[in-house]
Amino acid sequence: MDREGLLLLQAKHGDAKAFESFVERFWKPVHALAYRFTGSRQEAEDLCQEVFLRVHLNLESFRGEGKAFTWLYRVAMNVCLNWKRKRREIPMLEVAEQKSQRSTSEDAVVRLEIQDALQGLSAQDRLLLILRKFYGFSYPEIAEMLSIPVEKVRSRLHDAKVRLAKRLEPFLEGGGEKWSVPKSNPS
Repeated sequence: MDREGLLLLQAKHGDAKAFESFVERFWKPVHALAYRFTGSRQEAEDLCQEVFLRVHLNLESFRGEGKAFTWLYRVAMNVCLNWKRKRREIPMLEVAEQKSQRSTSEDAVVRLEIQDALQGLSAQDRLLLILRKFYGFSYPEIAEMLSIPVEKVRSRLHDAKVRLAKRLEPFLEGGGEKWSVPKSNPS
C-alpha cells in the first residue's frame, strides 16, 4: 500500500493529523483538476473543499486495496460531474470580462482557445482528456477510476480527441477568425 493509502487508513481510524497530511498532499492536484474542469478559480476552490469533505465523510468506504489517488480522483470526478449537472450558464458579459483581463500574448491566446474548446466538450470528454493529457494517468488507472474496461477508455478517449480536434480545427488551419497559425513558406 502506498504512503497516501496509509494516511487514509490512519484517518479512517480517527487520526486527524493523517487526514490533514493527505489533504496537504493532494490539495493542489485536485484543485488543478477542478480548475481545468470548471475554468474558474473560485469554482475550483469550492469543488476542492467539497471533494475533501466527501473524502472525510466517506473514509469508511476506503478499503485500501487500490491506490489512494485513484479513490480520491474518483470522488473528485464525481464532484466535478455533479457540479456540471447543476451548473447554470455564466452570463456572456462575465465571460467577456474574464477574457479581457487575460494576457494577449500568442501563447496565452492558444491556451484560451484550448480551454474554451475543452469547456465546449461534454463533461465526460473533458474529464477523460484532463485525466490523460494533463495528469498523465494510464489507461488502466482511468479505467479503475471510472469502473469501466480499459478498451472502453481507449475508445472514449479517442472519440474525445476527435471532438476536441474538430473544435480546434478553425484555429489550427490558419483560417480561424480569432487567430491564425503562420504557415511555413517552402522556398
